[in-house]
Amino acid sequence: MYALYCQPMNPSPINPEPGDLQKVLQHIDQLIAQATDEATRAELLGLRARLNSPEMRDMARELAGRRPSDPESLVLEFHDPLLPMVVTATGCSIAAATCLFAIVDGFKSSTAVMVGNELNLWMVAVVAGAFTAMVTALSFMRTFSVRVDTTGMASRSTGARWRRLHVGAMLWKDIRSLKERLDDRVLEVRAAGGEIFEIPMRLVNFAILRQHLENMVRLYGDRPASG
Repeated sequence: MYALYCQPMNPSPINPEPGDLQKVLQHIDQLIAQATDEATRAELLGLRARLNSPEMRDMARELAGRRPSDPESLVLEFHDPLLPMVVTATGCSIAAATCLFAIVDGFKSSTAVMVGNELNLWMVAVVAGAFTAMVTALSFMRTFSVRVDTTGMASRSTGARWRRLHVGAMLWKDIRSLKERLDDRVLEVRAAGGEIFEIPMRLVNFAILRQHLENMVRLYGDRPASG
């Protein structure tokens, strides 16, 4: 906070260092100048227009005025949960409702008759509460995850579901192309050295991740050969 307040008192440099957004725009301008065909140039111009929109500039100014953040906190994570969200949400809701019902009725009578059987409501509450905790824990288990930050991405798999996929870390400057495998619904991300990173398309918010990867390919990926 002190650096933010003291900044106006310091003399401004003649050539201030450009912000992250300005650096990206300058890099896109270089790629536009190097483009070998109109299709590539038009695609880059469209990307530059989106990044140079008033909303993006306002966001960049807001971030620039904040106190510097820990680089490790500037991370997005996309994952494939062990169980579908609808299953964990439904199971947790039913178990929690059962636990609450057993506790409320347990204060009136410790037993209840269901389907001709006498049940101890306090035992029902304990079992339902334990099931709620178990389902909640299962909802946090990931079989595959992709961490994305300002420099690149890193993927890893846990368990047997996605063990066959190629995972690892890659810098954005090394990304080259994307390819969808519709037979097993896997996205291949090809790097400069020939490495292939595979990402299942069933990740939560996969569309957002794919759009980001497509933008990185537009910046650093392979360019079509000129005719």
